[in-house]
Amino acid sequence: MNRFLIVIPSFNEEQNIGKVLQGLLAMKLKADILVVDDGSRDRTAMAASTYPVKVISHPYNLGYGAALQTGYKYATAKGYEFILQFDADDQHNPEDLKPIMQELERRDVDIVMGSRYLEGGSTFKIGPIKKFGVCFFHWLIKTLTGVKISDPTSGLRGISQSVFHYYSVSDRFPADFPDADILIQMILLEYRIREIPAHMRMREVGVSMHAGIKPLLYIMKVSLSIMTVLIQFKLTKKVSYHE
Repeated sequence: MNRFLIVIPSFNEEQNIGKVLQGLLAMKLKADILVVDDGSRDRTAMAASTYPVKVISHPYNLGYGAALQTGYKYATAKGYEFILQFDADDQHNPEDLKPIMQELERRDVDIVMGSRYLEGGSTFKIGPIKKFGVCFFHWLIKTLTGVKISDPTSGLRGISQSVFHYYSVSDRFPADFPDADILIQMILLEYRIREIPAHMRMREVGVSMHAGIKPLLYIMKVSLSIMTVLIQFKLTKKVSYHE
C-alpha cells in the first residue's frame, strides 16, 4: 500500500472515467486510486472496474461531498497518510499531482490546492455566473478569515491525514458542495492551506454538475452553509470558553 490515495468522486462519468484513469496510471505515481461511484445511472463503475483501481459504489446518488467523505472514511480505515482529490470529468491535469504530493511531503501544510488563477496556472473561459461565484467566495473568504484563496472552487486538492480524519465523521462534512464553506471552517480550525499553480481544461463530454442555472443555486446554498459554519464556530468557542 502507498502513502497516498487518489480519491475520484464520480457521477455519470462513463464517457470520461477511462481517460482519467489512463492518464493517472500513465503517471506511475506512488499512489493508490479509489473511484467512488455516487449512484451513477450509467456504467461508470463498470468502466472504472476494468482498471487496476479500487471501486466503491453508493446505492444511490448522495452528492459530491458524500462521495468524497466515503473516500475519507476508506483512507482512514486503511491507514493512508495523504489524500489527493481528483475529478472524474477530465478537467484536471494528472501532472499537477506531483507538485501537490511534494508540498504535502514537506509536512508544513495541511491542505494543498491547485489554483488555475495563480501565475503559472491556466484555465478555460467560464460563464459569468460561475465567474461571479469564484470572485464572490474569494472576497468572502478574505473578508471573514484574512486568508487569500485565489481559486476557492477548485476540486484539485491534497489533504493530510489529520484533515481527512476529522472530516470522515458524518456530521462534519456536507453531502453536496464542500467548497468555500469548508475552506472557511478549515481556516478557523487553524489548518494550514497553500495554493500552487494548476492547469484546468474544458470538459469535452458529459454534463457538468454546475450546468445551466445550477451555479446560482450553488452560490446561494454555499452562502447559507457559510453562515452555519460561522454560527457553529462561535457557539463552539463560547462553550469551550465557559468550560
